[in-house]
Amino acid sequence: MTKLTWKANFSASALHAAQAIAADQRLTDPRLAESLAPAAGELNSILIEWLGGNSKRGWRLLVGMSVGIDVNRMLAEQWIRRLRTGGANEASRVARLAGAISDVEAAMTLFYPKLLEQLQLRGRPMQEQWLGYGVGLMAHLRRLTEEAWLVADADAILVHPVLGGGGQAFPTLNRFSIEAVLTNPLAELPEVVRIAWLVSQLQSDLPMFTEELGADRAEPVAALASLTAVLAAAEVLEISRCDEATIQLAIEHWQIAIPALDDVASVLLPWWETYLQTRPKWSIALRALDKMLIGQLA
Repeated sequence: MTKLTWKANFSASALHAAQAIAADQRLTDPRLAESLAPAAGELNSILIEWLGGNSKRGWRLLVGMSVGIDVNRMLAEQWIRRLRTGGANEASRVARLAGAISDVEAAMTLFYPKLLEQLQLRGRPMQEQWLGYGVGLMAHLRRLTEEAWLVADADAILVHPVLGGGGQAFPTLNRFSIEAVLTNPLAELPEVVRIAWLVSQLQSDLPMFTEELGADRAEPVAALASLTAVLAAAEVLEISRCDEATIQLAIEHWQIAIPALDDVASVLLPWWETYLQTRPKWSIALRALDKMLIGQLA
């Protein structure tokens, strides 16, 4: 079983909320959205100015890196150097980015002064779900895919449920975030299945997979392939189903980036059936899925 280290994190929660606002997602509490909007907008402007079309990647990396770095200046320095956006003005950019992050956190603190304490309590039901079903899900995933596809351990970052359910994988950081909801937003898709799906994407940055697909294609293809495999594992445990309706439901509610296809499930299910019949290496199966997706768009 993949060992998860659960961490409730204030900075990741604040940046996760700001990221959602920047992406024009509807927060469950409109008052929080109004309170965070100015700081979130300023931070988003900085990322767009420096990264252009890659600002979404910048947001995700910022949320993921915020865990374990308590000083915003250090977070800004490491983020800028990782994305190589400093140049000759690195010092001033560090100060500007650190200030914008601090403004987001300050706005979140005013709205939720005891957020970290609440997160620790809210995270318990989710951890109990994982203890109950995680072993079985990961065992079936290993049987259905391969050992190299699944991490041995990872950090599970609990963030405030500003969307009523959400999460994202950070493969290069070996961690994922998950909103600490108290109950399953969708009975057909228990949150423990979403956790398994997020965990199953954390190896997508390994060379054995990126060399087959290319760095830009590895993560989105891995997300769709992992979705199918995780739903198949969940079906064995009778907590979800692996069918077209459930795949479409997950894509919609988990906000999975997909190609511009009307019916992705019509590609995923035949691919999955072929994979089960032939059982190639997982890296080859991912490449086959990528070709099928591209072929549907041609």
